[in-house]
This record gives sequence, C-alpha cells and structure tokens, in this order.
Amino acid sequence: MKILLINPSSSLINKSWAYKRFFTPIAPLGLAYIAGVLEKHKFNVDLIDQFATKITDQELFERVKSFAPDIVGFSALTPTVPDIERLVAGIRKLNKRITVVLGNIHSTCFPEEVLKENLADVVVRGEGELSMLELCQRMDQGLSWENLSGISFKSEGRIIHNLDREVIEDLDSLPLPAWHLLNLDNYREVPLAAINNSRAFPIAASRGCTYRCYYCSQDKIYKKVRLRNLKKVVDEMEFFNSNLGINFFGFSDAFFPFDEESGLEFCSLIMDKGLEKRLKWCTETRVDKVTSVLLKAMKKAGAHLIMYGVEVGNQKVLNSVMKDASLEQARFAFKETRRAKILSQGLFILGLPGETVKTCNETIKFAKELDCDIVKFNLAMPYPGSQFFEDYKNLLKWQNKEKFTSWHDWLNIQGDLIYTPEGIDGDTLRRLQRRAMFEFYVRPRVIFRNILKRTVTFKNIFFGGVWLLCLLYFEVKANLISFMTGRKKRLQG
Repeated sequence: MKILLINPSSSLINKSWAYKRFFTPIAPLGLAYIAGVLEKHKFNVDLIDQFATKITDQELFERVKSFAPDIVGFSALTPTVPDIERLVAGIRKLNKRITVVLGNIHSTCFPEEVLKENLADVVVRGEGELSMLELCQRMDQGLSWENLSGISFKSEGRIIHNLDREVIEDLDSLPLPAWHLLNLDNYREVPLAAINNSRAFPIAASRGCTYRCYYCSQDKIYKKVRLRNLKKVVDEMEFFNSNLGINFFGFSDAFFPFDEESGLEFCSLIMDKGLEKRLKWCTETRVDKVTSVLLKAMKKAGAHLIMYGVEVGNQKVLNSVMKDASLEQARFAFKETRRAKILSQGLFILGLPGETVKTCNETIKFAKELDCDIVKFNLAMPYPGSQFFEDYKNLLKWQNKEKFTSWHDWLNIQGDLIYTPEGIDGDTLRRLQRRAMFEFYVRPRVIFRNILKRTVTFKNIFFGGVWLLCLLYFEVKANLISFMTGRKKRLQG
C-alpha cells in the first residue's frame, strides 16, 4: 500500500513578497513522524512539502499521478483549508478511489464540518501516528474502520466519530522523523530565527504543556504532558547531524528547557558528545523558566536563539490571559539572555480581549524597553482549539478561513479581521502592528547591532529595508485617510 503525505502551500503566503521572504518554511515535524511510523511498518511512503518546494498544483498532481497512492493525507491548519479544498478536488479528479485523510488542529476541531463539506473521507483527530498506522493496516487488510479509535468518517451517509485515542505515553517509542523523504536544502534559511545558510529542522523534547494560556490551542492535540528522555533527544540530534548534515535544530516544544535542572542536564549531554562544536539550536521558553546559571550553560552548549512569549506589556492584560508570568520576569530574562550573549526574540500580541489602544501602545513601548534582537508583533487570533476561540466563536467573522492568521492582510487598511476587541477596529489594529514593527526596527542601535551580530544577511537587510519602507508608506497613507475623513466630517457638520 502507498501513502502520500502532503503539507500544502498557502495562498495567503503567496499573495505577498514579504511573506515569501521572511515566513520561510519549517519542515513538517508531524508528517515526518507519521511517515517514520508507516515506514517502520513496511508501508511505501512519500512526503511532499508543497510550501517549501513551491511546486505548483499541477506539478503536485503529476507527482500524485506518478506515485499512485492509495491514501493521501493532508496536514490541515485553518488558514490553509481553502488550499486543501482546491488540492483535494484536483486529486479526486485524478483518481476517485484515493482515500483522502485530514489531520492536525483544524481537522481535530472540526471533524463534522470537514466530512460534511466532503473535504476528506477520514479525519484523524489528535496525535496522528498510531491512528494513521492502524487506519493503513486495516485498509491494507480490507478490514472495517469500526472501533478504530481517534478517527471520524462517513458511512452510508452518516458521520461517525469513534472514541478518542489514548495519547502516546512513551514518545521515545516512536521512530525518528523521516527527514530523508524531503529535500533538506529547502530548509536552509529562517530569517525570523536568525538562521542563514544552515540546514535547520525541528525537534521535540516533549508534547503538551502544564500551562493553560487563554489564546493557545495546543491542548486540543496534546492533551497530556509527556517528556522525552533527554539522552534520546541528544542522540537524535547527533544522528541527524552525522547522517543528514543537519546542523541547526529548533525545539517545537511549548517551552524548553522545562526548568533549570533539565536544562543543565541537556547542556551537559550536548557537551559530553562535543556537539556544541558541530551544531547549534534554538528554542522557545517562558520568561519565568530561565536563570543566570542555565543561560550561561545554554550558551556553552550551542544555544543560538531563545524565543520568549512575552505577549503584552500590561500586567493586568497579561493576568487576564492566564499567562502566569510577570513583566519583571520578562525584564530579568532578556537582561540575562543578553548578558549570556545569546540572541533573543520577543513574541508579542496586540488586541487581546479587554485591550485598548493605550495597552497596545504599552506593549510596543515594553518591547523596545526589553531590547531583544528580533521581535514579532502578532494580532490577537482566536485559534480553533483555544479557550479564546470557544469564548468568541459565535461572534467571529468566518467568511474567509485565510483570515485565521495574526498577519492576514497586514498591509491593508480596510476589511474586517476575524476578531477585534471592543472599542478597536481592524484598521486601527493593523496600524498599531505596522507602527510597532517600524518603531522597533528603525532605530540606529538595533540596525547596527543586527549588522554586527550578523543576525540577518545583507540580502535580508535590503529586503527588510524595503519592507519597513512599505510599513512607513502604509502608515502615512492610513494617517492621511484618517485625517481627510475627519476633515470631511467636520466640514459636513
């Protein structure tokens, strides 16, 4: 039996040269794990990352035709659903006997809708490795899908939701991700992580999160926290570095290291093998999880960049989204990260429930105070699977699923966003986002520091300069429109 797994392209990304330049592909870890499990059980598997390869739909259909799969599986995020709809229609024209399977967060949140819209024959809910394996085994043997846990499907016009599958308790029982199925050189640059000309791939030391942040949807897939053996994690890094020439690893965990003790253990394991001389790694963690001792050890062990989810610069708003962290902890984390000579990235959100223009401006000011090397300002997005989504789903503007991204149509000055807090419209939020990026990066200290540290290549400095000029242009344009509209109202009044 042949199985083809696809990470679809994004028409949203393709609309903007800035998206294409800076939102570079991250190798699809979930699909690679599924591919590894299926290969271990002797299935013939292929993996296409359309987003990374930038192949056209027609080229993808040619590969489908050539490989002749029995099953085609898609990784479905909400913003890419329109792209999947288009691809599934094309695949079904090629061969109606192909079974289409959808997984990942969108499918897990909306299995009923996916099947009603005929977007898939089967939905794999939650963690996909074992459900997908059993589905393939049963299809290969001509067996029923009845009682196959973790899936939803149509049968004689009825939609059937089988029971949830138990989580995978021992993550180290999974085979390594099947990175050999991809062209590794498609993942050599991640500007927003200061990675240039190095094969960079994700790695996981855990699944699940002990925290319950209001805006996060991770719990929908990973319902329980499980930690890997850190020695196995380091062994994986060594294996892929030696065998596939991967010399950059990015942790996909909710946060890593988990605490000072586990972080020091990990750094010791890295240095015991001398891997700090051969590879680098970056990670996202919480501002309350780092210490001076840990950061020094991380630097020695090859840590390149730490991403911190600061979110907002107002403590009351931060408390309201259940972040369970403080602005003072953020100040400490960035100060000590800078002292350890590790690059830092600040992740911020504008427009959370209860926010005002004043609190958004406080976030912009706080980002500049923290003085991180790289910054990203997202607009608040109620992602399916989060408590944020559950609280506001009846008020959301659903006309276009592509809007389920915190950077949708960010240069536009018209049109609705999926969500805006009471008292702030979409135009104002987009203007705040543009101004935040411009004010942060167009400072001589930041520009020269990034040049000296080689955080970005000279080519990306050029593209970034053009991008920032676009921000300035649209900010001036928005202000002019606002002024003329106000003037017109005053004259009419």
